[in-house]
Amino acid sequence: MSDYRQLVEESIQKCESSAAGLRVAAKQVANNTAKNSFEQAAKELEETVSKCKIALKQLY
Repeated sequence: MSDYRQLVEESIQKCESSAAGLRVAAKQVANNTAKNSFEQAAKELEETVSKCKIALKQLY
């Protein structure tokens, strides 16, 4: 496996984990503004993960 591929796959896993953590945090906070911000950040991370997966597929 290429070094960059492993690096990207590890980054994808970290982003997925971070998105999940933000969703958990969003469920636990009472402040709606904070909740919405956490949910939006999680959504953006998930979109980034999707783009990275597409880019990896384009390399092979």
